[in-house]
This record gives sequence, C-alpha cells and structure tokens, in this order.
Amino acid sequence: MELDYKKYFLSMVAQTSPEPLLFEVKRAEGLYLYDTFDQAYIDLISGISVNNVGHRHPYVITAIKKQLDRYLQTFR
Repeated sequence: MELDYKKYFLSMVAQTSPEPLLFEVKRAEGLYLYDTFDQAYIDLISGISVNNVGHRHPYVITAIKKQLDRYLQTFR
C-alpha cells in the first residue's frame, strides 16, 4: 500500500476548517505567511500552549540569541 502523504499529514494536524489551504510556506514575516507565489496569508494559528508573537520579530530574535549564548535547554 502506497502512503498518501497528504492524507497522513491532514490526519495529524489540528484542523481549523474543513477545507485547509494546503499551501507551501516559502517564508514568514511578522504576522504573515507567504506562499511560493509571494501571496501573503495572515497566520492566525498558534501551536498548543504557544503564544503567537508573530514571525521573526526583532525583539524575539534578539532574546533567543541572548538565551542561546547562555544555554539552550537543561534536562532533569
């Protein structure tokens, strides 16, 4: 049986509508996602237990880089 990757992907995603857009994300900037044709889409979805602060905000990038210079993660 050949694996249908689209069907498999959709079975693992928390759908927010019955008709997902299924576009390929080329880049993300601020609150927008851009497809391979540079069409902008407002990104209204966050992950579970994640705050949506936008994509590549300079303050967030600076904070991440500062933290990386200290340590990335610890395990107990």
